[in-house]
Amino acid sequence: MTTQNPAEPLSPPSTPPSAELSPIGLLCDGILAMLNAEPGIPERAKLTIGTRIGDILGMFSEAKTEVQAAQKRIRDLRKDVRALKERLAVLNQEHFGASSERSLDSEADLGFGDEDPDEEDEQEEEVKAKGKGARKIPKDIEVVRVDHYPEDMTCCTCGCQMKSIKAEERVGSFRIVPEHVVVVKDVYHTCACNRGICKENGPVTAKATKFIMRGRGVETGLIIEAAAQKFFESTAIYRMERRFANNNIDLPRQTIGRNLAHVSRFLRPVGEALLEHIRSGSVVHMDETPLRIQAPGTGKSDTGYLWAICRDERRWNPDTHPAVYYEYAPTRAGEVAERLLTGSLIEYLQTDGYAGYNRLFKTDGTNHPMTSVRCWAHARRKFHEALKATGSSLAGRVRSKIKKLYKIEKTASGLPAEARLAIRQEQSLPILDDIRADLLRAEDQAHGELKKAINYTLNAFDALRCFVFDGRLEIDNNPIERCMRLIALAKKNSIGAGSHEAAKVWAIFYTLIESARLNRVNPRAYLNWVVEEIERSGGEIDHGLLMPWHCPVGRLDD
Repeated sequence: MTTQNPAEPLSPPSTPPSAELSPIGLLCDGILAMLNAEPGIPERAKLTIGTRIGDILGMFSEAKTEVQAAQKRIRDLRKDVRALKERLAVLNQEHFGASSERSLDSEADLGFGDEDPDEEDEQEEEVKAKGKGARKIPKDIEVVRVDHYPEDMTCCTCGCQMKSIKAEERVGSFRIVPEHVVVVKDVYHTCACNRGICKENGPVTAKATKFIMRGRGVETGLIIEAAAQKFFESTAIYRMERRFANNNIDLPRQTIGRNLAHVSRFLRPVGEALLEHIRSGSVVHMDETPLRIQAPGTGKSDTGYLWAICRDERRWNPDTHPAVYYEYAPTRAGEVAERLLTGSLIEYLQTDGYAGYNRLFKTDGTNHPMTSVRCWAHARRKFHEALKATGSSLAGRVRSKIKKLYKIEKTASGLPAEARLAIRQEQSLPILDDIRADLLRAEDQAHGELKKAINYTLNAFDALRCFVFDGRLEIDNNPIERCMRLIALAKKNSIGAGSHEAAKVWAIFYTLIESARLNRVNPRAYLNWVVEEIERSGGEIDHGLLMPWHCPVGRLDD
């Protein structure tokens, strides 16, 4: 131990500044000062006491550091517990509560003072009064007349057969005629003239009329039916195989799949024509969804992505033709979107905010960057989750204001772009300014799910408010979201595509089916019409004439 010079005043070993400034440090300094001031205390005793006090201060400093670390750990754990409770509340609501975001409308509208209790959510439809009018029969459905006569039509006076003097037609009832399978045997005849003077003329043989399914054992109609059931009605192919087997027909799923791929090659140019129609628009919506790809024999699967691009201007231009195009890619990299849209006439691209689209919003000096438009439905969902997790009044207020934005959009729907712009500038823009001000005030104090919602909205706010500056834009990305519903259902009813090539077949059929749906055309009738036109022309046809809006059959009433 190092001894201290008795001539020097007694001082403890050096301690951290925090300990010297603490109350116990000041107390120890006072004790040492008193010891130094007492002349009768031996120096060795003073040195021992000073050393012990220094040890005490050192232990105190270490204990204080440990306490501070423990307190920080407690704060972190409390934060984690709060986040987990919020997440648990969200999961409980998703699992046990109502699935719609409207489930919390009543709670969100209580006690905030700026809501209209008579407001309806933009997704709610007016309930129509039930009536007992005559059932409307579609024009393109065959009507079968069935006459009903009395059992005994013999006149009880003269015994003659009575004649009908009145017929009352009652409400028609729908009857399903079960599908049936027939075998078509093509018989090609060779014809010749038997007259003697015509012997020099050779016989004439009928030419094969099949083009698409030449040399195959199934008709195009059967494959189109399989495509409609799989991609439109989301029926798995193995169920089709079972239905055929119930009719004693051996048609394995592998055969169906191979023929679907074969027919899709003739439909691909139609899909490409739809893509060019979309690329010629000024505003498009885009989204992507993962798709499981089977890897037979490995026990594993890959993940690919179906990219979707939609053009739908019906809310401001009733004469337009909506369309959607799907492209399969094994990656989610932004280069896929860039390849699909580069060189197009698109000015605005509305997305969910995925970073892969960012390269389309930048310029390298040779391209014209698109303007990013974001989706208020995604922002609303963030505050919906925050409200479920925390019960935050701010989340409720913001949801109510977003609800007002959608109510304004409902009144503006169907108006020309200029009128929509004027309404939004007058009514929607002040609401957006209020939302932004509320979020900025609460940004520093918020935490958990509410903090996530605020950050998400503020970071994307410039792109979220784009729609109030151009009447051609939509408030959300729902046009493309609706086009993903059939794919979501198909993924639930299957284990994914059988291969990367099979996923490309998915994309082709979904392009034609969803585009037909958007144009109020029966997808099954549309697919049959397209293959009939390709068959009739032998493939030599302008595929731009095969768009859904040119289809003369299968029109659905609005």
